[in-house]
Amino acid sequence: MEKVTQELMNSLVGQEIDVFSLQNEQQVGTLAISKVEQGRIDTEEFSSFSISLLGDPKNQLPQDNYLFKHNAFGEYPMFMSIHDIDKYQIVISRRRN
Repeated sequence: MEKVTQELMNSLVGQEIDVFSLQNEQQVGTLAISKVEQGRIDTEEFSSFSISLLGDPKNQLPQDNYLFKHNAFGEYPMFMSIHDIDKYQIVISRRRN
């Protein structure tokens, strides 16, 4: 079973999530989960969802893989892209079981 699901992330909207570098596991920031949406990929074989995040414009994080930590799911590595000075997005696409 996957730790990070659309249902779990929906329950965390409004909460903060800690962001760590994958290279040295040092914390690089904290982001707030602002929205979780069904993704464009929704077939018999695959499903997807997106997680929108808000951050501090004074601590802009580049597009990269990060280790995200929260009590609800522990630690989970994900790829995050930036699309505004303080807005980020994670898209998760998975093969259905």
